[in-house]
Amino acid sequence: MGTDMDRTFKILESSINGAVARQKIIAHNISNINTPGFKQFLVNFEEQLANGESALKLKTTNPKHLNGSADASCITRDNSPGLQLDGNNVNLEEQMNLMAKNEIYMNAATNQINKKISMKKYVLSDGKG
Repeated sequence: MGTDMDRTFKILESSINGAVARQKIIAHNISNINTPGFKQFLVNFEEQLANGESALKLKTTNPKHLNGSADASCITRDNSPGLQLDGNNVNLEEQMNLMAKNEIYMNAATNQINKKISMKKYVLSDGKG
């Protein structure tokens, strides 16, 4: 059970780290909604998780940066023209929907981690509480 549990924790940790990376990208996109010519970024780490790549790391340039998840292959630039005349392709409604979906995803992963921790506590206490 230990090895499967550890693997599950690693996958859940990578899921949460990926969701944190996505949240940062969404915030970056929204903060640039009025920047002429800005092209939004997208994050897709689920494909790597599905392929068993659970050690996704963000490249950091400063030790104070959050050590999140998602490598360069998870982050892409959307070069589509968008609907704005200035060439910016950030759609606020779409970004807000992505943020809400991402929050649900992160909450589900956090709940799974909490359940795994509770199970470990129960086993370690010999079922006494």
